[in-house]
Amino acid sequence: MNQDLLHQIEYLKDCKGIKGNTFENLGQRVYDKIKNILQNPDLFITHLYIPKGSEENAQMVTAQYKQLFNKDIDPELASFYQCFDGFEFRYINPSQVWNEFDKDEIVDWDQFDVDPENLSYADMIKNEEYEDEVRDEFHAMIGLDFEEPAFNNRLSDPNKIKEFVFYGESAIEFADSGIRTIIPPAAHLFAEGNKVKHQPDSIHVFYLDYFDFWSQTVIGEKDNTIAVYAGTDYSASIDNWEFNDAASFLQKRLIK
Repeated sequence: MNQDLLHQIEYLKDCKGIKGNTFENLGQRVYDKIKNILQNPDLFITHLYIPKGSEENAQMVTAQYKQLFNKDIDPELASFYQCFDGFEFRYINPSQVWNEFDKDEIVDWDQFDVDPENLSYADMIKNEEYEDEVRDEFHAMIGLDFEEPAFNNRLSDPNKIKEFVFYGESAIEFADSGIRTIIPPAAHLFAEGNKVKHQPDSIHVFYLDYFDFWSQTVIGEKDNTIAVYAGTDYSASIDNWEFNDAASFLQKRLIK
């Protein structure tokens, strides 16, 4: 287990949501989740940026929500922003990805005396013959860098905080591998730059979790219903999802 990384995220235990809210102890629960990931030898964290939230942030998004939708905010969403000011996290199981990967994308296997489909990830990383052309190339393709510390490694572009391109190339580069969550900071959630552009002006939806250009989660109002929706193609299409509200969505994305 990466004790250094675990030590760096000790602060999460002190990140508190709104008192009495189901997310009051969200910081501790996220800490426990990350600790479990670190204890799993098959999983590797590649991006981790979870800044502390504040009561001021919670009050800001609450007021913005009321102004936009003329309704009270989902209490868990406000509690999230009191606990965290955004959430950027990605981890990966490289062995699983290796099994599902088109290995012909990595290298011309004719130079090796092996059938790549019968080559396990464990055997590949142990064999020095594959170090440069196979191992390093594969790890680069899936965004796994053992030399770069994950802590404060961001998926977003902090220089583009008020623009849609806040979700920069790093947010979508490894769309086909790993488990990723990128929830914007409080100042960005309901900002104009975070509003979905591919919808009529009468539909007010904002990006809540951004995976890649083809798959997003948005929150807002459609057909007089405020909910969390699944978006596709930069959310040119938004449809009902398994989550009806921010609470159920955040519960699954952050804790489970």
